[in-house]
Amino acid sequence: MTTPKQLKLIIKVSEHSNLHDLLIEIGLLIEDGDHRSWWVKEMAKMPEWQGADVIITSDFEARSHGFLDHDLVVRSRHASAITWLFFRLRDAFGEELDASNKYRFFGDLAKAALAVSALSPIEANDARPLLKAILREAIKYYRELRESDFIAEGSNFVLHMQDEEGRQKRIDLETGEETA
Repeated sequence: MTTPKQLKLIIKVSEHSNLHDLLIEIGLLIEDGDHRSWWVKEMAKMPEWQGADVIITSDFEARSHGFLDHDLVVRSRHASAITWLFFRLRDAFGEELDASNKYRFFGDLAKAALAVSALSPIEANDARPLLKAILREAIKYYRELRESDFIAEGSNFVLHMQDEEGRQKRIDLETGEETA
């Protein structure tokens, strides 16, 4: 069953509403904490996010089939909630995301999730702090859009890799320096 908040969000997306309003609505859904509303129909086919060199998974064991060495992997017991948020943000940003910037966008969202997970290795039962950190990162992109009318490129020349201890890092192929 679709809740009034979900219906309102669906209507706003279909009417191509203001991105600012969509981000507020997503924030309200997160704050509400109703896990039943953290689902989109795409999750029936892809229950955990895989795209733009980002993998969101609840599998904490060895590398799963289909993972590539350059994928940024976020392992979380809240993989379903993160996947919901990634889909919502993908839809909210819509045509602003393309092949030149989607890797940076989703990569930075994943890094925000990893940063929160690093602060608390044993995840809490409440997914909201994790989702809020990801949403804050998306809001940075919204500000970038408002200031320059586009999301900057920056993904075409980045190599994703892991060190000997399995920590993920990215190297800018133009400068040779590690990126954030």
